[in-house]
Amino acid sequence: MDARITKQRLSNLISYDWLKMLGTILAFILVLVLLFTMTATRPRQDQEYAIYAHTDLQADTAFSGLGDTLLGREVFSYDILTVTAESFSGNSYASSVFQARRAAGQGTVMFMTDNPTYETDEEGNYVLGDDGQPVISAQSELYSFAGGSAVTADASSPSAIYDTVYYLEMCEEYLAQFFGGDWETDAAFDGSTSPEQSFERRNGEDKRYRTQEQRVQGVEEERDRLLKLRENYLFVRDAFADGTLSHTAYDFEGEDGTVTTLHLGIDVGGLNGLKNLVYYTDGEGSRTTENVNLVILYNNYLFGQDLNFETVSFLRYLVETYR
Repeated sequence: MDARITKQRLSNLISYDWLKMLGTILAFILVLVLLFTMTATRPRQDQEYAIYAHTDLQADTAFSGLGDTLLGREVFSYDILTVTAESFSGNSYASSVFQARRAAGQGTVMFMTDNPTYETDEEGNYVLGDDGQPVISAQSELYSFAGGSAVTADASSPSAIYDTVYYLEMCEEYLAQFFGGDWETDAAFDGSTSPEQSFERRNGEDKRYRTQEQRVQGVEEERDRLLKLRENYLFVRDAFADGTLSHTAYDFEGEDGTVTTLHLGIDVGGLNGLKNLVYYTDGEGSRTTENVNLVILYNNYLFGQDLNFETVSFLRYLVETYR
């Protein structure tokens, strides 16, 4: 048997060993990737917060990085794990993409305008109706999107948005569960539901809280979440009281002649700095945010759930950052 070590045989041996080493390394990397994928915490749908800018608005460069900014500043509670911002302007497929997002239950809030178009005469003056008000020739984007459908105390059927007054009323009722009837003046947890209970019902199987020590820490984070929500709500309520924020209301007449008032959005157009985030251009080509509204999108998996009121914290951020 010829067992001589030749240059050719040595070269073949080294090449074969390198292939085995490379294959072993690749297999090890694959195992690590699978391990981290299987053990990593995956956000639940209610732990994702998505901010949209409708097709009628342009987004400044700050908007694309808004998600990272909000996470970095810890605007939301510990239980919001991902924050994204997406603009649907300047894209021929924007409407289709938006519809696909909503069909999948994605999207938490959306910026859009409330600027109806009015009829004018030959001299450019508004044409007035029998009620003395200008005649609308085309409804605003907000009205067209939300129409006469909004989730209220009297109508919780599937709708595009929340009535914003009802949304804030629900938040007050939620806070009273934990802080009792005097939740506005007293931050003591003396309500019918404890932070421990809300933590367990939501994060009982969360991979972040496997050990007893981690669960104790989680309960503390839950207490902080509730205290923060209370403070943020009181701040936002003051912003409505002083006129910084306002509800955009429309009256809708039913088939029986009954008139229902729905609040389709929160007017944030008075925040002067908002044009550095989202804007549209006026007749003179200048950036403006007049009549820009924040719409609270309705998602049935959030209705009645603990993380349904994270938008209160987002509203406080908008007021503090762009007023």
